[in-house]
Amino acid sequence: MASLTAWVVNDNPESLNVDPEGLVINYIGTGRNAATIRTNNRIIRQSGLFYFEVHIQDIGENGTVGIGFCAKTVDLNKLPGCDDNSWGFHSNGDIFCYSDLGRSYGPSYTTGDTIGCCLNFSHKTISFIKNGVHLGIAFRWFEGNIYPCIGLKSRGGSIKVNFGHKRFKYEAMNDDDIEDKSLKESWNKIMSKYDDRLLRDRFKELTRSFEIDSNDHAFLQYRAKAYFIMGKYEEALSDLTKLLEINQNDEYALSYRGEIYYVTEKNDKSIEDLDKLVRINPSNEWAQKALEEVNRGK
Repeated sequence: MASLTAWVVNDNPESLNVDPEGLVINYIGTGRNAATIRTNNRIIRQSGLFYFEVHIQDIGENGTVGIGFCAKTVDLNKLPGCDDNSWGFHSNGDIFCYSDLGRSYGPSYTTGDTIGCCLNFSHKTISFIKNGVHLGIAFRWFEGNIYPCIGLKSRGGSIKVNFGHKRFKYEAMNDDDIEDKSLKESWNKIMSKYDDRLLRDRFKELTRSFEIDSNDHAFLQYRAKAYFIMGKYEEALSDLTKLLEINQNDEYALSYRGEIYYVTEKNDKSIEDLDKLVRINPSNEWAQKALEEVNRGK
């Protein structure tokens, strides 16, 4: 199967314009009608997990954008989530699924924001991330062949997608928090193959290096991060708790454990870890925003 790297350029030619690389989508309609576009290929189910990011270059005049996933046969004149077999997170903060009626989910987003979209086949969940902060699980069920999709209903609106051809903003998907040089190189080697190998197979390669002393600090961090991405939360929590037994103020462990507790709806435990993280490092903007998000959703 061809790699999933671009949008189908003729899905909505009267309302949407796609740049030659197939990554920037501009809304050229009047703003009265919604227009949605999907990717050229479906997500490979065997990958286990799929992630991409959308940067809002311009929210447009009325600020209506929807980001999510859909089946191949959805009505492209509706925003993501507003038709059968469609799941979407809209710019007003609501999520939509099989309906024009949304429900409250997260904060709104606008020009300059980056929205991450994570689909986990193992757990049948869809989650969204705003500017690197996980917003929790949005949907707990999906089926069929799934395609990433973007919808706009805002004159002058413009978005740019990242399917992994450049560094993701979400720290869990990049190497910013990996200090060990050899582990950083290993991570980047694996993640650079994002478009042309199944994620499952890449992490088989990744986990070959896990057969080490379970108390090695760098490898515990590395393994916990990989388990987190794969949705193996219990395994990740085990390693993160070991790190905190070594150092109870380990900022890395507190941040990932706090995020996992939030994703698994253990909000009180999440607040405890994130609050401690803020007290340890008051300048940690991610921790402050994550703590605000957990308190908002409590």
